[in-house]
Amino acid sequence: MLLLPQNIKPTQAALDKLAEFQQAVYAAGSYALQVEAAKQHFKAKNVKRNGTFRAVKKALTDMCSGARRCVYCEDSVGDEVEHIYPKDFYPNLVFVWENYLYACGNCNGPKSNRFEIFDPLTLAVVDLKITAPTEIPVGAALLINPRVESGMDYMMLDLEDTFMFVPLPNQSTTNQQRAERTIEILHLSDRDFLQEARRNAFNSYKAQLFEYVHSKALGANPDKLEAMINNIRRASHPSVWFEMKRYFQNGWLPKIDEELQQLFEKAIVDDVLNW
Repeated sequence: MLLLPQNIKPTQAALDKLAEFQQAVYAAGSYALQVEAAKQHFKAKNVKRNGTFRAVKKALTDMCSGARRCVYCEDSVGDEVEHIYPKDFYPNLVFVWENYLYACGNCNGPKSNRFEIFDPLTLAVVDLKITAPTEIPVGAALLINPRVESGMDYMMLDLEDTFMFVPLPNQSTTNQQRAERTIEILHLSDRDFLQEARRNAFNSYKAQLFEYVHSKALGANPDKLEAMINNIRRASHPSVWFEMKRYFQNGWLPKIDEELQQLFEKAIVDDVLNW
């Protein structure tokens, strides 16, 4: 789960309409009434005939990897507008562009309105489903938010064996908790098909890098080489590619794939770490 592009937005007209929709939520009155209004208004506005949400969904599609892959698992089609901060607890964010991403049902369903925050004074974990807040909750989220941060700063993929996400070692207790809860809530490491998909992505990335290195050695023209690079940049499971580069940078790659190590060494002159 990577940081999403920061330069993609819907049209200004759509952003203005979102702000207008948000004002209608505020007008409902108390916090409890705003929560109900948020759910009702979002259901009414998030329809195909609504031009604002057509623009929102186009921008969300442009942020996804591959053919509109889910931002969380990077595998299934992202077909649900996900509220990172759930509308059940944050009616003030129900029509805020920065609170949206595209998720699949396999990720969005289990997450639903499960949301935890750190108490700002004690750093104790507060489960909002249990506390049933009566006002907008204050505190940093446990769930990693790919709109503003990269999940790979908190966790890593085991490319040697399981292709499961695990928390990065030697990080703070808070960051460890964030990694563990994100992996657990989104089921990023307990779906067999995801592990198989990541293995396949690893092999695909390796094959594409092999093709690039050997095509360049045979004198392929720059346009063809650039197209190959762009194919890698737009491929599914970009976290796998990110991890392959991190393994190379940290000297871990020879232990699992010496041939891949050599391919990276040959492509380093072409700035492969920025692909």
